Amino acid sequence: MTLIVFICIILSTYRHYLSYFVSQKHFIVSVREYPVSDYLLWFQTGEERGFNYFFHQHYSALALFAFRITANKAVAEEIAGDALLRLWERREGFHHPLAIRSFLYTASRFASLNFIRNQQRENLRQKQLAYLSDNHERFILQDMISAEVYAEVYQAIQTLPGRCRTIFEMLFIEGQSYEQVARELALSVSTVRNQKARALKLLRKRVDPSIIALIYLFSRSV
Repeated sequence: MTLIVFICIILSTYRHYLSYFVSQKHFIVSVREYPVSDYLLWFQTGEERGFNYFFHQHYSALALFAFRITANKAVAEEIAGDALLRLWERREGFHHPLAIRSFLYTASRFASLNFIRNQQRENLRQKQLAYLSDNHERFILQDMISAEVYAEVYQAIQTLPGRCRTIFEMLFIEGQSYEQVARELALSVSTVRNQKARALKLLRKRVDPSIIALIYLFSRSV
């Protein structure tokens, strides 16, 4: 199976995770203009551009991570925001990007689990109950990794040229047919097909094959 076919299968089957990022008003593709060490120094010294960098790097993935635990979008976004606020308040103590990531996911995890515990009197989904069992660590690790992976793929999609990106999102994230996209954009079906092929060709160059493999690995357990 070629990488392009693999990308098509994964995006078509698991578009609901990528569509979460479409609904994120705060999702911004993080463009790194300086070395990470510079952003880290600015972050530690309280400069806004340092915070903005790590906010754009982690907010949407954290929100998705919390959402997959709580099944509540508003709560998930609040948890992600609170985790970043707590990080900012403790910024002087962080000396490596991995320490920042670890803190954010740990804080989001505990806040998400506390939300679930506070909802114990209501009917919980089976997966939520699993988070409260002895095996919940495995589920949390899966969701943490998959949230990062889907954020990576969505960022890659956002780097596609304008019309190409629009058509790709309509096909793979919104689930529209070639005919529907062509009708809505006043294009021929062949143009839509060509733009899809172009998008996939560009993604093949921009998405690490290991990222696609991780999507497949962790989506199988969902």
